[in-house]
Amino acid sequence: MMVMTLDGATVGSDGLSGSISGTADKRVFMEARRLADVVLVGAGTIRAERYKPMLAKPEWQEARHAAGLAPAPQVVVVSGRLDLPWEEPMFAQSELPVIVATTTTVDAARLDEASRHAQVLQLGEEGVDMRALVQWLNERGQRRINCEGGEALLDAMVRGDLVDEMDLTISPILVGSGYLPDPQREISAPYPRFSLAHQFVDEGFVFCRFVR
Repeated sequence: MMVMTLDGATVGSDGLSGSISGTADKRVFMEARRLADVVLVGAGTIRAERYKPMLAKPEWQEARHAAGLAPAPQVVVVSGRLDLPWEEPMFAQSELPVIVATTTTVDAARLDEASRHAQVLQLGEEGVDMRALVQWLNERGQRRINCEGGEALLDAMVRGDLVDEMDLTISPILVGSGYLPDPQREISAPYPRFSLAHQFVDEGFVFCRFVR
């Protein structure tokens, strides 16, 4: 899922998505988490947004139990270099141990440190093999994967043809960045096509749900 301004930016001038979000967007964000097996997030987003521990919310338990889900979503962090803020409470206080996916060529000292704070998966050499990661999660019954960004992680998911739903919030503001093309980024055609399954407007934000 992604929030984006009218001119295509995914963060505000402070580098955070919260500054282009709003109350209605945050409600939708939490609703997506409510029935997720996994919250998938990139290292840059973890460093910038300072994620709180993923705990079992009492108001979620009836719905999660009925859906056969664990009491809280599993946090999975994708990090090629393992340069993560291990002191953050998310790693020590989340309901389920945090999983960190990295490469097979990562620095040994960083790997040793990461193993003290999280369950570490090594998938791929030059970058994390996202298809292997999704397959690993699916084999363990974790199929409702809520990808919360950032852009590099979403790009890797798209390149791996791993996206089957896109929840996009259009924020009714302009921030003056984020819409210039990057000639270094290319996605092979034919491009995946999605259909608009649902949309609504709340507090000026446009919420769109696209499905494959």
